[in-house]
Amino acid sequence: MKRKLSLLLALVVLLTVFMAACGKTEEPADVESDEPTEVTDEPAADDTSAEPEEPTGQIIIGNTTELTGDWIPYWQNNAADYDVYNFMVGSGIVDMTFEGEYLINETVVESYETTENEDGSKTYTFTIKDGLTYHDGSPITALDYVTGPMLWSSKQVGDMGADNTYGQYLKGWSEFSKGETKEFPGVNLIDEKTFAVTIAADKLPYFFELTLVSFVPHKLSYWTDETVEIKDDGNGCYFSDNFTVENYEEKMNEARFGIYPATGPYVLESYDEASKTAVLHVNDKYPGNWEGRKPKIETIIYKKVTQETAIDELATGSVDLLSGMASGDEINAGLDLVDKGGFSFTEYPRAGYGKLTLVCDFGPTQYPAVRKALAHLIDRNDFAKSFTGGFGTVVNGPYGESMWFYQENKAELNEKLNQYPYSLDEAIKLLEEDGWIYDENGNEYKEGVRYKKTEDGELMPLVLEWASSEQNAFSDLLVVKLQENPDLAAAGIKINQTVMTFGELLNYLYRDGSQGAEYGVPTYHMFNLATNYTPRYDLTTAYTTDPNLLKQGLNDNYIIDEQLENLAKAMVLTEPDDREGFKEKFVDFIVRWNELMPDIPLYSNLYHDFYNDKLQNYDMNALIRVDDALLYSYVTE
Repeated sequence: MKRKLSLLLALVVLLTVFMAACGKTEEPADVESDEPTEVTDEPAADDTSAEPEEPTGQIIIGNTTELTGDWIPYWQNNAADYDVYNFMVGSGIVDMTFEGEYLINETVVESYETTENEDGSKTYTFTIKDGLTYHDGSPITALDYVTGPMLWSSKQVGDMGADNTYGQYLKGWSEFSKGETKEFPGVNLIDEKTFAVTIAADKLPYFFELTLVSFVPHKLSYWTDETVEIKDDGNGCYFSDNFTVENYEEKMNEARFGIYPATGPYVLESYDEASKTAVLHVNDKYPGNWEGRKPKIETIIYKKVTQETAIDELATGSVDLLSGMASGDEINAGLDLVDKGGFSFTEYPRAGYGKLTLVCDFGPTQYPAVRKALAHLIDRNDFAKSFTGGFGTVVNGPYGESMWFYQENKAELNEKLNQYPYSLDEAIKLLEEDGWIYDENGNEYKEGVRYKKTEDGELMPLVLEWASSEQNAFSDLLVVKLQENPDLAAAGIKINQTVMTFGELLNYLYRDGSQGAEYGVPTYHMFNLATNYTPRYDLTTAYTTDPNLLKQGLNDNYIIDEQLENLAKAMVLTEPDDREGFKEKFVDFIVRWNELMPDIPLYSNLYHDFYNDKLQNYDMNALIRVDDALLYSYVTE
């Protein structure tokens, strides 16, 4: 097995990737899910002669990111939960090819037209096809398509602690989302088959324009009941008066953990909380993706595995597919298994990065000097090599190796960015210049933990509270490379680690008070995580300064920097065909991000998916998800 083939071959493939990266998912930074570029040690199976005409067989997916059952990505953003969600959700107005091209999904759209309005806005009017249904046979109408932008833009769900930015680029969203207007003028329900959405003038041009109208059906009665209505008198959609927080918060909180009405290739049959296992069965009402492709695998089982046992479970048949294997130890173990026969692998550079997320609105990490000092106290090259086993590289910002706009700007970024080389002296210098020059009694610092005098005259200790997920190789390595590093103590910093489940970690990260009052209070300064991006790279909400969006946890660094936010906005406010303009704005954004260091980026690696040879035509790349790849796969027994 030519293991060093990995990085070299993948970097060649990187340059062929059309478009990678967008909305992010948080996950434990040891095993993640991603969007790949396929490189294997043997040709991908493209002989479909053995492909069954009807769905058959099953695939058991193992992932070390544990399921929580919180499927809907409007409260939390666990990558494993999001995988299950994407198996269930489909029939969207816009779809994407394996090459990263967005297009109108003619499987569900009968016709559409666009109108350039006098005020600079742009309206898309869609007529959907007859015969679309949910998995239970209930009809999908135009109402179901406007329910998404209406429900997930409403003040009501925002007050419930959910993300209400679903329609944020549509005309009138800001006023509607704050409850200042009853009607949402950017969303119009015309008849049972026809609806329109209007992109706001100040949100155009937009580099990924089609994604702004990429709505999927949502069943309003599932979230509320049969009495709640969405109406339109000609000035935009609005809810009936009975849709209130008081009436429906309990119902919606139950629905987020329920059996979601499926519009995609699979239906969630069951979820076992104890074993963290979801069982999905093929949805025979699914009309297919943009080219009419329907699933050929009858049953998908998605389960939690541990790093220690994952490869053994694959070897013994307890799982059939391990997606997003990230650490060097598990990759090498997987390659050894492939060498023995009966198993294959696909590798691809990730559209994301592993990181230490720092919280920037309280405690020591609110100060950039502390964040930068920490960066100087981690030998990031050594960390990346140790963790990925040579199957990864160091990055200096929120991006991954597979992204075309990073690859085409790599040399310029290397010149402009602070690489934060390992240096105890530089860390101490930064801390001293920032005022961390006292001991616990307010005297001149000599040893132990440093203190800083805050604006109110109080002494703040340089003690960082770290939330880490359990059974996590990344956490274990951080203990050795950072927490127990003698130079950390020599710099006057102390880190306290608290180990918890990943679901609990996300509650603290997003300050999700709906899951318990304790989570709504800022508690931890550090979280070890990883972020993956989809092909729409838009970080405007990730670095928002909007107080309402901050309350929803969308900016999980809680960094308030208008320059950073404006640079993120400028990036996407670019004509769709202006690649050079997008690249230039990306560099400007990354330079500012690098100055602030809201995260400490530690690696962007090559993912490896290992699977039983019974899985055929499994063709991942850096742009798609596991549900996309399995839609084109089949099982031979």
